Amino acid sequence: MRMWMVDPKLMCRKHLLGEHNEIHKHRHNFVKGHSISGRISPVVQIEPKSMLLRHDALVDEMKCRGYNHQSPYEMPDLSKYDIMDIKVDISESLKELKKRCDECYDKISSRIA
Repeated sequence: MRMWMVDPKLMCRKHLLGEHNEIHKHRHNFVKGHSISGRISPVVQIEPKSMLLRHDALVDEMKCRGYNHQSPYEMPDLSKYDIMDIKVDISESLKELKKRCDECYDKISSRIA
């Protein structure tokens, strides 16, 4: 599970919907109290405290693209986690998306150029 944290407009359909889906899937780990250490170290891949806001940002973009959204997100209790204010490195996410996906590469390159 990875939260890219880049502007959702810069993501292809696959990565936009994939991140949205993963946020919903990962909620279960928080509810069950599973370890997230592999997602925050050595590289921060998720921002637990940002999940609701990120979900809503992804949904806004999904709606702009005409996608149907019917899965609201309920923020889980994060009090059992010592996560402080960890942040995903957005510049690294942009580089990784450009490496992984030609469509994301095109969107990112045309927007940031």
